[in-house]
Amino acid sequence: MKSARLVRCVIVVLMAGWSAASPASDQPGPYPSRPIRMVVPYPPGGGTDITARAMAKSVAEILGQPVIIENRPGATGMIGAKNIVASPPDGYSVLFGAASEMAINASLYKNMAYDPRAALEPVSLIATFPLILVTSSGKEPSLERFMERARKFPGSVTYGSIGVGSPQHLAGALLEAVTRTRLIHVPYKGSGPLILDALGGHVDIAISSLPAAVQTINSGELRALAVTSARRSATVPNVPTMAELGYGDYEFNTWVGVAVPVGTPRPIVTRLNETFLRALANKEVQASFASQGAEPDGTSPGQFREFILKEISKSDGIVSRANIQLD
Repeated sequence: MKSARLVRCVIVVLMAGWSAASPASDQPGPYPSRPIRMVVPYPPGGGTDITARAMAKSVAEILGQPVIIENRPGATGMIGAKNIVASPPDGYSVLFGAASEMAINASLYKNMAYDPRAALEPVSLIATFPLILVTSSGKEPSLERFMERARKFPGSVTYGSIGVGSPQHLAGALLEAVTRTRLIHVPYKGSGPLILDALGGHVDIAISSLPAAVQTINSGELRALAVTSARRSATVPNVPTMAELGYGDYEFNTWVGVAVPVGTPRPIVTRLNETFLRALANKEVQASFASQGAEPDGTSPGQFREFILKEISKSDGIVSRANIQLD
């Protein structure tokens, strides 16, 4: 009897030891179990950063873990995106990015450090933003007047963007294609200099983000000509769309979305998707978006992947027609 009890005790001790040493004990706990790093590939204070910070607060509350914003600007968003691509695919490094690094750059650059189609796992589209065409109050009163001058005197109308290869640049190239005109592109280093030169009349048309231009529109210093979205913006409801002005083939939006490194486990991608969709319903998030002229637009991971592929195809066409190519 004693020997039998001893054998049973030995078996129990051995089983406990095997259990403690088993691989299951090395598995991570429920996700997330530590803070999440959200990389924004643009400087603090810009539209993408403001949107990311509004989302991060709500996401942290839902997940029960801090969400730490990390700004990594440079190379039209590619520095921050490359950092995410090189991060472990464990759900603790998240890209809160925009159209450039997730789509447009794939059309522009011959040698990208990563392919957004293969290196990033889409989580969700977050929001779309219309651009707006503005001009000095002392210039032409309508977009059509500018286009009439451009048709009569090719190369006589200038448009400004925030830089070569920027979404604003591509929006201007699409404007040339749709209106069948030849315009002169004037690149600026950011929205501030662009708006200042538009106010001074040094550029005929500025293609700008809404937040950068709305104050000068409301003050009457700049005249809004059109928004680039399919629908009017609630931020500037009196400004017509390009379609309303007779350019039915014209639509161009910037956007922000969330992605993680390829290889991130599907349950984590699903958890992040559900979390960001819940955050989009937060009233504080919606108010922040409204102030930016953003339209909330949550999707499934599959829908976001399809959206990105369509956006790359669209930018391929614009870049090819305009012969824009960067090294």
